[in-house]
Amino acid sequence: MKKIAVTLFVLAASATAHADRTYECYRYVDGKPAGGFVKVSAASKDEAERKAFQKYKDMGEKVHSVNCH
Repeated sequence: MKKIAVTLFVLAASATAHADRTYECYRYVDGKPAGGFVKVSAASKDEAERKAFQKYKDMGEKVHSVNCH
C-alpha cells in the first residue's frame, strides 16, 4: 500500500512540474505597446514569448517584440 501511495505522489508531482501555464502577451512595435493581447499556454516565459510572437505573425499583425505576464 505504501508503494502505491509513493508512486501516486511521484506521478502527481511530475505532472505539475511539466504543466503549462497561461500567459497574457502584449505586442510592441518600434518599442511602443501596440494594443491588445493574446493568450498562450507555455511551460516558461521564454516559450510563451516565442509562441505569442508567432501567433501575432500568423494573425498578420505587425510585431517587433512581445512581453508576456
